Amino acid sequence: MFILLISGFITGSSIIALLFFFVRRQILKDAQEEAQDMVKEAQQAFDEAEAERKERIQEIELESWAYVEEAHLAIEEKCEDLDTKIQQSKTKHEEKVKNARSLLMQKENELRDKSFKVKEFEAQIDAKKTEQKNIEKDYKNQLLKKTGRDEAECLLQIKDQLIVSAQNDFAKMIETEEIETKEFAEQKAKRLLALGIDRFQKEMSTERGIAATYFPSLEVKKLFMPLAKDYVALIQKLSGCDIYVDENEDPERWDHIQVIGFDPVRRELTRRLFDRLFRDIEKQNRAPKPEEFSRTCENIRNELLNQIKRDGDMICKELALQNVNAEIRQVMGSLRYRYSYTQNQYFHCAEVGWFAGLLGAELGEPVKRSRRAGMLHDLGKALDHELDGSHAVIGADFIEPRQEIPEIVHAVRAHHYDVQPEHELDFLVIAADAISGGRPGARRSTVETYNQKVTGLQEISKRHQGVTDVFVLNGGRECRVLVNSRVVDDTSALKMAEQIAKTIEEEMQYPGQIKVVVVRETVVTESTSGKSKDYHR
Repeated sequence: MFILLISGFITGSSIIALLFFFVRRQILKDAQEEAQDMVKEAQQAFDEAEAERKERIQEIELESWAYVEEAHLAIEEKCEDLDTKIQQSKTKHEEKVKNARSLLMQKENELRDKSFKVKEFEAQIDAKKTEQKNIEKDYKNQLLKKTGRDEAECLLQIKDQLIVSAQNDFAKMIETEEIETKEFAEQKAKRLLALGIDRFQKEMSTERGIAATYFPSLEVKKLFMPLAKDYVALIQKLSGCDIYVDENEDPERWDHIQVIGFDPVRRELTRRLFDRLFRDIEKQNRAPKPEEFSRTCENIRNELLNQIKRDGDMICKELALQNVNAEIRQVMGSLRYRYSYTQNQYFHCAEVGWFAGLLGAELGEPVKRSRRAGMLHDLGKALDHELDGSHAVIGADFIEPRQEIPEIVHAVRAHHYDVQPEHELDFLVIAADAISGGRPGARRSTVETYNQKVTGLQEISKRHQGVTDVFVLNGGRECRVLVNSRVVDDTSALKMAEQIAKTIEEEMQYPGQIKVVVVRETVVTESTSGKSKDYHR
């Protein structure tokens, strides 16, 4: 039974497999026939589309050709015209080349002929030179025979004669130049000075020094009075300057406090300390204790030093000067608080720098170097309270080891004739300094310095025998000396004026020039009451 089932199962499976095989074969056959039909249809559709595409391309080509046919024909016509023009130009060019070649051949022939002539001339010149040498040789032999000397002695004599002649001509030329220079030097100098002054457009310095500090109000003074002595002692210790207060005067009558000191920076520090103190009193409506105020001193000192550094950098920037030593810039900034005859020396140095540069430009000197020498000329005034000697020498000694060139150092040292001026730069600085210091309103004397100047002029003038009286006029710029005409004659009066002027230059310090006038007067009177005459000299 089991075997029958297995055999039946195997038989059924075989039949089913055969059926599946035949069915699958039939399905594949049908699919292949269907695929062949689809391929034939696709090929047919492709052939039809390709035919349509070719027809469309032909239509487009015909349309495009119809569209560009006229332009194409026009371009062809232009090309033909251009080809014709090119052929014509080529023909003309060939004709020009042919003509140029023929002209070149003609020139070459002419040049060949001229070269032959040049050779003939050269041969003639050589013959002339030979003839000239023979003539010179004959003359030389005749000269030596007549003089009885050899050639070396004759050449030496001729050389000496030529040297003497050249020296005479050179001496005459120098004399002519000196005469012309003396005649026109003053006129030229005035013109150059006028040009330099006219070109200077910077504002002139009119700032004056401050030697005292004032109370801003009566209330501040009243609050300050109880601690006045303590504050004066403290600020004197911090600043190093003396503070003058008239102890015999009623404190209620004080309106200012006098600051005394040789160092201008210390005086400025003292002034700022008092100004800060007065502002604090006015703001707080009370006087701070001295120990509280002492803590602000260092800040004020640092502010002042920073301001000095900025001022030094600013003056170098204004004059467009580079590579200035940092110590020199610092000292230049400290001149901001230095005054000479009430003229601020910081602005004075800037003016002299500008004037020296302008005059240097007119004379052909380097402008930057002239400005640098002018700016540094009074640098020593910032140090003359610490070092002995002329401020010109002090300034030159200060800048010399700080990489300043020798010409500038010499110009600084020579601008007050401490050494003899030698170069053009020296005289430029002297002239620029005189312009800045001598312009109207630049300087003025205090009562004390004016009295010293008058006393000095009178004392120097009265040293000479025969002087009867001395008058100082024109603000100290003229010294008029009256002499006894019986003791001093005209020649002695001339010598006396020269000696007085020289003594004033040697012994006194003063801005500008002083004119010395010696007056020798004879007054004759006659009376009609008798025959006697009275002479008064």
